Amino acid sequence: VIAKPAEQTSLIALRAIELMREAGLPENVVQTVIAKGPEVGSTLLPDSRIAAVMFTGSTQTGTLISQILAERGGEQVPLIAETGGQNCMIVDSTALPEQVVDDVIASGFQSAGQRCSALRVFFIQEEIADNVIRMIKGAMKELHVGDPSLLSTDVGPVIDTKALNALNEHAEYMTTHGRLHHQCEMSSETTNGHFFAPRLYEVDDISELKKEVFGPCVHVVRFKSSDINKIIDQVNSTGFGLTMGIHSRIEERAQDLARRSRAGNIYINRNMIGAVVGVQPFGGRGLSGTGPKAGGPNYLPRLMKEKATPNGIELVKDDPSLATDDKSVKEANKLMKAANKAEFNWRLTDLNNRISYVRQLLANVATVAHTKEFADDLDATLASARTQLIDVERKMKKPTELPGPTGESNTLYLEPRGTLVVFADKEVSFHYWVMALTTALATGNTVVTVVSDLFYQEATEFVNLFVKTGAPKGVLQVAKLSHLQPMLEHDALAGVVIESNCSRSAYVANKLSQRVGAILPTIKAEYNDNLIQRLVTEKTISNDVTASGGNTSLMTLTDED
Repeated sequence: VIAKPAEQTSLIALRAIELMREAGLPENVVQTVIAKGPEVGSTLLPDSRIAAVMFTGSTQTGTLISQILAERGGEQVPLIAETGGQNCMIVDSTALPEQVVDDVIASGFQSAGQRCSALRVFFIQEEIADNVIRMIKGAMKELHVGDPSLLSTDVGPVIDTKALNALNEHAEYMTTHGRLHHQCEMSSETTNGHFFAPRLYEVDDISELKKEVFGPCVHVVRFKSSDINKIIDQVNSTGFGLTMGIHSRIEERAQDLARRSRAGNIYINRNMIGAVVGVQPFGGRGLSGTGPKAGGPNYLPRLMKEKATPNGIELVKDDPSLATDDKSVKEANKLMKAANKAEFNWRLTDLNNRISYVRQLLANVATVAHTKEFADDLDATLASARTQLIDVERKMKKPTELPGPTGESNTLYLEPRGTLVVFADKEVSFHYWVMALTTALATGNTVVTVVSDLFYQEATEFVNLFVKTGAPKGVLQVAKLSHLQPMLEHDALAGVVIESNCSRSAYVANKLSQRVGAILPTIKAEYNDNLIQRLVTEKTISNDVTASGGNTSLMTLTDED
């Protein structure tokens, strides 16, 4: 491992490496590079010896890393990125005000708001807004801003001049785009240093915030009870998906909001910071990260290679034969729009129902096979696909219950990525195409399969047979090679599934790296759990189960417990 810390945290990084060596880690297994980021990136990232990159930082830098790696022209290099967030908390009128205030103060102002999980936007139902805001202002008056070496200090400085300047610029912006409810007083200890007074603002809409404000600023937005689902849509539409808090003593509502959210970590009736390894595996989606989650069960496998993956494939980074035209662009956008429209309801469709649709599809394929031969190994392919559905059911049926303190529930869920392109040209085997198609559908993704003429007839037949099962329109569609490029650029795309021995995988990886927005994967895992795992994304829900009226698990404890 070559470890490159942020310039501002070099000393603590060096101390961490010293502790590793004291614990027995061999020399040179981990080496630290203390230098400016651009210099390190321009030197290391193009080097073929770098086999994977784990990055924490801004979305923009994460995208740049992805582009430099793609320029190498080979297989897509694994990139695990944890980037920014526009983290929100939604509070309805049933929430306990005292608990909400505690959690807002902790989530928004601990560590001077410099946690990637920190609260940025506080949605509060209008019926209780005035009272809760009054209580938060009262709590903020008790905060002591000063020397972090003193136990009396609640909020210390921000990390450097650049961070302070960005916060001051935001404060200036808010003079015309928001209303200041409260600004903490600064003690005499703040004369020297990068101190910024914690602030509570109110804005009319989340759209007033053009970017993440990394510091002790919380922004209040009021909402009507009838608009609570619209609030979730607004939060999801920002493209960020790191953390979200929910405060409600109506359990069904809290769970429904958590299910609708695109955030990677959900906190119900508790603060939204301080994720614990193995308890709340941490990581975001969309503009907030690539997954898998740090501290979770699926992190280490992402750093492994499938030994069966063939080598020696001559990859093509540029491919004139995939050129498009205005007509193809319009057709591609129409297909992606239909897939995106169907995606929300399809991912919320019960797992058993999704798998039932796919099983019916496979049965329909087998029925018509005697009149239209799809492939020589059709029977074996259908058998493998049915086995794969059993694996999907096993893996997604029951979420993973994680350890935690009494009174807190921590659960890891697997959810679909979104709209996927499943690619198949003459180099892609029929077997892999069917496996990828059925697994992507069963895991809850909508699929546009981009195929060459070799597969077009079969793909069209698959779509027709899928529609005959009663499955919703737009969940599975077929497109031509000329549609690929505009699809790779489309905002709704969540990833591309492509077989390892396809020479166009480098072309796909290169085009994905040039996108503005989320860092997207080429998914080339070939076998069972690995393929399933790459087609889904993780969500951790941490729930303070004592907040809605008591923890019934305490009543069932035995002496052994």
